Amino acid sequence: MPDWLTHIVIGLILIEAFNVRKKSLVLIGTLLPDILPKIVLLGLFFALPNFNYEIFNAFHIPFVLFLVTLLIAPLFRYDYWKVVLLMNMGAISHFLADASLRHFSTAGVRLLYPLKFQAYSANLVWPDQSYFILIPAIIVYIAIILVKNIAKKSYPQ
Repeated sequence: MPDWLTHIVIGLILIEAFNVRKKSLVLIGTLLPDILPKIVLLGLFFALPNFNYEIFNAFHIPFVLFLVTLLIAPLFRYDYWKVVLLMNMGAISHFLADASLRHFSTAGVRLLYPLKFQAYSANLVWPDQSYFILIPAIIVYIAIILVKNIAKKSYPQ
């Protein structure tokens, strides 16, 4: 999977492209598929109860994460459906970035999970070469910011 910085930059591109006001919701959505399965890493610092923590890997499936966003949306002081939409916008960007990776096994992202169990992967870059995604994403983000600033100066409100 691309590193978290890559996911955040891709989320920032979406935020700027769609003029999202609640930026944090999209950014939470970009990291949520990776944060939930990493709960098991708390066992390095704290004694965790015996539990099958492999179940948290299910949160890296789009359908399951959609259900999770439906459950956690009331925790935010914002319109329920906008929270769900913005968090899922970030999550979809996360899954598409993960689907761009190449794997040795049949790994990938189960984009159509309830309908198909097949994992999809575009096999573009190896996981340790995520800078091939990060660098163009940063360039696109900077270009969007520059174009927006030029447009503001050219057409003041």
